[in-house]
Amino acid sequence: MKFMDYIYKALGFETEDVKLVKKKPAKKNATYNLKVSEKLPDEIDGIKVFYPESLADCKEKAEYLKKETPFILDFRKCSAFEKNKILDYFDGVIDMLGAKEEEIEKNMYIFLPKNFEIEID
Repeated sequence: MKFMDYIYKALGFETEDVKLVKKKPAKKNATYNLKVSEKLPDEIDGIKVFYPESLADCKEKAEYLKKETPFILDFRKCSAFEKNKILDYFDGVIDMLGAKEEEIEKNMYIFLPKNFEIEID
């Protein structure tokens, strides 16, 4: 040992060679509530259901309202930002066509053409 090593050791400093080892992250067990066999429905009570992910997925859906065909948009695959953009787009379409929009559940909206109504039992 060198002279300075004795001094460092006397002061409480160790002079041994230290190797840095990168610690591996602990594995996390992922849990999911989705069932593999659970498929999202294409229709609910004869009304088409769409699951958009972006505004680009929805622009052709305005044609359904022009053809007087109701449809449902389910936003469970969509971010909140994209959902707001889509709803803003359809607000303009609804104003132009005289159609209606109703929230069925959280993140699920039905779009009704002019002269359509929802009948509640």
